[in-house]
Amino acid sequence: MRSILLLAVVLAAPQASLAKPVLRGSQGNYVVSEFVATSPQRAWAVLTNFNSQAEWAPDINQAKVVKRNGSSLELLQTYRAGYTFGLPIKARLSIQESPLRGFSYKLIQGDRLNTLQGNWSITPVAGGVRLRHTMQVDPQVPSPLRPIYYEQQEQNLLQWMRILKRRMEAQ
Repeated sequence: MRSILLLAVVLAAPQASLAKPVLRGSQGNYVVSEFVATSPQRAWAVLTNFNSQAEWAPDINQAKVVKRNGSSLELLQTYRAGYTFGLPIKARLSIQESPLRGFSYKLIQGDRLNTLQGNWSITPVAGGVRLRHTMQVDPQVPSPLRPIYYEQQEQNLLQWMRILKRRMEAQ
C-alpha cells in the first residue's frame, strides 16, 4: 500500500520538479542548467543577492559588493572548498547585470586563478524558469592536481544549482 501511495505522489508531481541539474563540459569549461518552478523576479532576487552568498553557498566564505554603478558592480569573494585544497582563494569579479535576464562576470584579480568568467541566465519557460550557468575556470594548480580540482568543481556547480533551486522555490 505504501509503495502505491508513493507512486501516486510521484506521478502527481509535475515532471519538471523531478528534474535534476544537468552539467555539461569538463576541464574548466562548464554549462549547468536546471528548471526552477518560480518567477523570473524571484529567481533574479535570489541570484543577485550577492552579499548573502556566504550564508548558503557551499564554497564561499565571504562575499561583498565593493562597488556598484547602475548595472555594473565589483564583487569580492573568498572561496574555500574541496577544489581549493583547503586554501582560501580571493577573487575580485566584474559583473554586468541584465535585470531579470541574468548577468556576466569576469575575474579582475584573484589568487591562484588564471581565468574565471561566465554568465548566469534566467529564461522564462512554462511553469517557471530555466536557470543556466556557463563558466570557464583555469586554476593555478599543478597538472597532477587538475583532475581532482575539476572533479570537485563539478560537484560544487551541481550543489550550487540544487541550493539555488530550493531557495528560489521557497516562498
